[in-house]
Amino acid sequence: MRLTLNTEECLVDFVEMHGEHSGENMANLVWDSLERLGIAPRVVSFVMDNATNNDTLVEHFAVKCQARGVLFSEENGRMRCLPLVIHLAALEVRSCEFLAYSF
Repeated sequence: MRLTLNTEECLVDFVEMHGEHSGENMANLVWDSLERLGIAPRVVSFVMDNATNNDTLVEHFAVKCQARGVLFSEENGRMRCLPLVIHLAALEVRSCEFLAYSF
């Protein structure tokens, strides 16, 4: 038996956030949007920047999934945005004084 997965990448909602930009608040907004659209059980992971509140978002999202019997891996549920990681690494290299005088 062969399993074929069709992956999708799209903006599913854009909501105004009131209150603190905590991971818990963001997880509640994300969950509500995904539930309203009927796609919460289909989410495999999120691609996010390195902000720590995104770690907390994934933790709270995983708790919501577990409470509702939805499969979601907290460990694998967050992917770092590779272009951002490369950009941050390039900025770090560029800021090194040693390298600045080597070229």
